[in-house]
Amino acid sequence: MSRDVLIVGGTGPTGVPLVERFLAEGDQVAIYHRGAHEYDFAGEVEHLHGDPRDPDDIVGTLGTRTWDVVVCTSGRLRALADHLAGQTGRLVGITGQPVYEGSMTPTPGGKIPLPVPEDAPRQSDAGNYTARVKVGEDQLLAQHVHGDFDAVIVRYSGVYGPRAPINHEWAVVRRVLDGRTQMAMPHDGMAYFQRGFAPNVAHLVYLCASVEAAAGEAFNAGDERVLSARHVAALICEELEHSIEFVGVPAQFCRGLYPMAEKSNMILDMSKARELLGYRDQLDPETATRETARWLRDNPPQASDLRGGPGGGAGQFDYKREDAIIAIWRKLETQAAAALDHLLS
Repeated sequence: MSRDVLIVGGTGPTGVPLVERFLAEGDQVAIYHRGAHEYDFAGEVEHLHGDPRDPDDIVGTLGTRTWDVVVCTSGRLRALADHLAGQTGRLVGITGQPVYEGSMTPTPGGKIPLPVPEDAPRQSDAGNYTARVKVGEDQLLAQHVHGDFDAVIVRYSGVYGPRAPINHEWAVVRRVLDGRTQMAMPHDGMAYFQRGFAPNVAHLVYLCASVEAAAGEAFNAGDERVLSARHVAALICEELEHSIEFVGVPAQFCRGLYPMAEKSNMILDMSKARELLGYRDQLDPETATRETARWLRDNPPQASDLRGGPGGGAGQFDYKREDAIIAIWRKLETQAAAALDHLLS
């Protein structure tokens, strides 16, 4: 049976495949977004232009309309949930893996036990942004218990793929396009950071909006297998047919050059999504990484498209500094090797 669906957002990396999935299933879809980015969907989609981060705009734009399903991929989740009480059968709220306590510690200070299940401790510092995310999650679950709607929480991992605003992979793709032959690799790229290919994550969100057993639950969202930062970089270079020498340097000496490799290991437990929702990756992470490399090569992001500084999640592209770090580290390695040879001889 056709459903009336509202996607808050809808034109971002997971929004586009999610809208297309609902359309393919025969649902009627509206998207509520600022209109900064538009997309030519395969079917008819109603566009509600406004600011889903503004509580007054939320009230004015959504009014008393009702939906069978609302998915909040962006916007102010608590304000949206307040307004939509009694106006939707199911509300899927998107948060993220940084809500977990200890998930943001850079290498080598990580202590969080892996893999991370949905009931792991969450941030509790009230002054921390991610702690406010926890408050939003708790509000949704309280509204679920109150009967305002069936609430489902989806915690995104590092989303990558077409249109992703924080594509860590751009750190490597841009170096390929710039003809670089060496790259500082923090901790030899041995960090395993949880990523989620946008279409994979969108598939999981669709299941959360559709499977009855999801009501009242929180789910991790990401690829089922996690690749090391070095493996990701190697796949990109191989796909784009370019050779780069990766020079291992302790992360504390090369911060900002390849942020994915600077992170402590972070792997989400995906078993709950498999068992309750029947989730499986639509595309394996190796193939998805190669597809992302080609997308970024053909669609280089503009600075305005990246979040988190000039390079976004891809970090810095100060090659003069990078070359100097590599040269100094190689010299120190040579000296250390000579000293160890002398000690062990």
